[in-house]
Amino acid sequence: MSILIVYDSIFGNTAQIARAMADALTSSHEVKLASVQEARDIDLSGVDLLIVGSPTRGFRPTPEIQEFASRPDLSGRAAAFDTRIDLDTIHPAPLRWVVSAGGYAAERLSGELRDQGCTLVGEPAGFVVLGQEGPLKDGEAERAAAWARDLVAAPPTS
Repeated sequence: MSILIVYDSIFGNTAQIARAMADALTSSHEVKLASVQEARDIDLSGVDLLIVGSPTRGFRPTPEIQEFASRPDLSGRAAAFDTRIDLDTIHPAPLRWVVSAGGYAAERLSGELRDQGCTLVGEPAGFVVLGQEGPLKDGEAERAAAWARDLVAAPPTS
């Protein structure tokens, strides 16, 4: 299976998650890992599974990932992930409610991928960073690797 993992990263946390996914899949699949800047000119024909990830910025993916997810040549199986701050660590409580109500990048990315004609597999995933700049919460890279392995066999969700 040919898998393309495209990500944007501001503080390096989303890149670490994407790398963990690529490492988990490389032994049994053809995997290409690309930053969103590198992915702009990638030919998507022949990609069996597209995994797209972004840090959550203002309840959304980064503008660069949003632009990538709007490409008219997207199709096939796809999944989305993000990095995010743990809701339980956000204080005061009203701010926690605002973040909860505003949502996260992965859900918006999934919707864009679906709107572009992709068949979503698996549920959108969020991986926790500690604080605004990270680091990743312990165990998140391993959880990302497991999520990516599950995507390969996942039935469509849309």
